[in-house]
Amino acid sequence: MGLQGRPKINIDDQPTIPLKLEDAGASWDALAGFMERFLEQWEADSLPPRLVDYLPPEHGVFRRMVLIELIKIDMEYRRQRNCDFLRLEDYHERFPELSRPDGMPTDLIFEEYHVRKTSGEQVDLHEYGNRFPGQADAIVRLFKLDSETMTTSLSDGRAHAKFVTGDRVGDFYLMSALGAGAFGSVFLARQETMQRLVALKISMDRGTEAQTLAQLDHPNIVRVYDQCRLPGENLRLLYMQFVAGGTLHGVIRDGNQKQRRDASLLAETIAETLDKTGVVTAQNVPLKSELAERPWSEITCRIGMELASALHYAHLQGILHRDVKPANVLLEANGTAKLADFNISFSSQLEGTSPAAYFGGSLAYMSPEQLEACHPEHHRQASDLDGRSDVFSLGVLLWELMFGERPFGDEAIVGSWYTSLLGMADIRRDQTPQPKQMPTDDVGRRLLAILRRCLQPELRDRYQTADHLARDLGLCLEPRVARLQDRSKRGLLALASRHPLLATTIAGIGPNAIAGFFNFVYNDQAIIRKLEGTHSYDVFWNVQFVINSIAFPLAIILGGFYIWPFVKGLRHVLNQEPPTDLQLARRRAFRIGRFISYLGIAEWTIAGIAYPVALHLILGGLERQWYAHFLGSLLICGMIAAAYPFFFLSTLAIRAFIPPLLEAEPLSGSDVRELRWMAKHMDWFLYLAGGVPAAGVMLLLSAGHVDDPHSSLALKVLSAAGAIGFGFALSLSRSVHADIEALLKTADLFADTRDSSRS
Repeated sequence: MGLQGRPKINIDDQPTIPLKLEDAGASWDALAGFMERFLEQWEADSLPPRLVDYLPPEHGVFRRMVLIELIKIDMEYRRQRNCDFLRLEDYHERFPELSRPDGMPTDLIFEEYHVRKTSGEQVDLHEYGNRFPGQADAIVRLFKLDSETMTTSLSDGRAHAKFVTGDRVGDFYLMSALGAGAFGSVFLARQETMQRLVALKISMDRGTEAQTLAQLDHPNIVRVYDQCRLPGENLRLLYMQFVAGGTLHGVIRDGNQKQRRDASLLAETIAETLDKTGVVTAQNVPLKSELAERPWSEITCRIGMELASALHYAHLQGILHRDVKPANVLLEANGTAKLADFNISFSSQLEGTSPAAYFGGSLAYMSPEQLEACHPEHHRQASDLDGRSDVFSLGVLLWELMFGERPFGDEAIVGSWYTSLLGMADIRRDQTPQPKQMPTDDVGRRLLAILRRCLQPELRDRYQTADHLARDLGLCLEPRVARLQDRSKRGLLALASRHPLLATTIAGIGPNAIAGFFNFVYNDQAIIRKLEGTHSYDVFWNVQFVINSIAFPLAIILGGFYIWPFVKGLRHVLNQEPPTDLQLARRRAFRIGRFISYLGIAEWTIAGIAYPVALHLILGGLERQWYAHFLGSLLICGMIAAAYPFFFLSTLAIRAFIPPLLEAEPLSGSDVRELRWMAKHMDWFLYLAGGVPAAGVMLLLSAGHVDDPHSSLALKVLSAAGAIGFGFALSLSRSVHADIEALLKTADLFADTRDSSRS
């Protein structure tokens, strides 16, 4: 029966001793030690060593895992040395725990098949199906992935172990050991022809690691230069960029030991690593300004943004990482994070056939779907995984970096690898992670929300791309922009974003209607009542009715036509539909304040000419002074009225319309130009809001209308409204200016991410 309808697994009910994943790093080192000793004995003696002498004494999960890996080595060496080849049934007879609790390990079955086939023996699927009927489905799946070089063994033999510091290997001088074990050796080396320092990995010549990594050229990915082979030794030299500052694993470890997490912790961990290599000192390369003296939540965001950018770039190249964890994140001396070890597990094609390959801590960082894909009997396969699985792993990594612990508690390996895999997947689907101590700062709280989204068990609820995650982490670094996004989703701003046409109409028409009422009263009192004829008022009323009946609807039609692209784009984004032309929508949103204001000035100017002309034609004449008076009064009111729609609409654009559009795509270079133009126009319209009322007062005073009660009233209204309006406009201008500056800073972050991903 398949696993699709399986019941939930309670890992506490399993019979074997659990092994906590928090101890996985130390246990991995111990496993490597057992394998080293077993390999050394095989190299030192022509007779096969007694396998039982190299097992840990305590029975449990760890002993069984060591047993599985030693059997793989034993089979390989027995075939190479022409010793009596033992089949799995022979090992099982000596070690009955090998098949407990759920049968013979599938990776061992495949390893035996691999060893026999590479030695020239004819083997087929039916034989293994008959020998191990309980694993028939898994065997079929694994054998579909068969290749001549595929293996599930964690050991690469001992050929690489003969090299030591001071040796010359091809073009390389080995300066110091960076890491060594049963799986390969890594040295800090000097490449003589290029006169540069490199990290040189010496391992068995198998797989396509270099070809995969050579495709990746990104500032936050460890650069692989090239590879070469040692003739006759079946060894490969992979040389790559040397990153001197250690790993994030060391930072997390030191933070837990010292019980603090701050910029000085990062600097100290890097400095200690630099001192060990002796290549560079921390005094010569201080932390970059983005990390120095910053709160830990901001440091976590910055590192997370760099790693998300790297993952996005890799995903664009069609490459998944599949093993995102702190030990695979290297740090430069200045704190820049670099992702390493893309697809270089024991076999990226045989994903999941040996969970032991991930024992060094990787299981704890896996998404539920990746854990399921590791199980040979589950319907989910490695080919089903996509970039969202890496996003989950990065979320676990950043959670541990931020809070010092992983999000799903003390997970344990119990019963068997495969039972544990499904139990861990269930934990991820059933638990909502909670930090022991909630963050108190704004950035920390926003980061927590971002990480919880990364850790959603359902793929559709996670970030759909690492690029989107990088953008949200970037917004975290600029709290004002994050607040803009939050506020756009509630209250009046949310209402405005859902009904942008109505909001724009009110913001544009309102100030013009108020100014129009004031202008009507002023013109009636100061001009019309002084004209000869008893029916002048009726004529004026009819003229203004006709003009306003044309002007206001025309403004609404033209404004609606202009803003329609961004209304449509905003609607698509809010409905989570793909927008048709997002760039045009954003450009119109940025420019709507200017357009409505200029449209208003144009209509007021035309009306200033139309009023006296219409009155002249209807009344049979009009003195020249009234032409100037009409035009002057409408221009003054029109320019005052134009200033406030600009401030209202620009505020709506920045706080209600643009934030949802940022969800779909980050700010581009053209958006930056629009923001800067908006900031400049903000200053110009501020001068308009304060200068035009003052100019109107000066005109009235210079015209000698101080004694005229109607002009006196206009003076008072202009003075009071100008002062109050200017103060309001000044406050709004400063606030929106700050919003624009924050958006520009965020745009710089987005530009760095975008340029890195395209490099």
